[in-house]
Amino acid sequence: MIKEQKKIIVVDDNNTNLTACKKVMRPYYEVYPAPSAEKMFDLLEHVMPDLILLDVDMPDMNGYEAAGRLKKDEAFMGIPIIFLSGRVDPTSEIFGLNMGALDYIHKPFVSELLLKRIETHLSLIESQKILKKQNKSVEEIRTPLNGIIDVLGKAMDTDDPAIMKDCLIQANEASKNLLALVNGAIGK
Repeated sequence: MIKEQKKIIVVDDNNTNLTACKKVMRPYYEVYPAPSAEKMFDLLEHVMPDLILLDVDMPDMNGYEAAGRLKKDEAFMGIPIIFLSGRVDPTSEIFGLNMGALDYIHKPFVSELLLKRIETHLSLIESQKILKKQNKSVEEIRTPLNGIIDVLGKAMDTDDPAIMKDCLIQANEASKNLLALVNGAIGK
């Protein structure tokens, strides 16, 4: 089975930087270059990326402004951002990270480090998605399990055989439903 390549939009007003990023990343990712933040927003109408590499210093709309606009738009707020910038002062880096960026990589970048950081962040994002699905499965199981516990508690609190039998029948049915949920979650 061929693994689908992750999509990454690279935004930089410097064509040399765009070309360098494309060259380094194309063997591993689907790369969509954008020479400005506005072009990135145009691209986003057609491509939903797994990650955006975003330059900070650009004319018209800088990377921080673009990130702020992304974070305010419900359609785009979940797209992870890594700033790729020539700014090397800690204040700029902290500002970018406080905006919600995953990372802040300095230019000129080292190709192997850029690829490793992207791989690490995409892997963490994928792991988070898996955990969310598993948490959802646990929540789906919790309700019927609580029902079984309640019914068994009701059976234990009575001496009436008819009520006990009814509770055991309910617990048996709920247990079968719970087992089907668990088997479905494991089979996914």
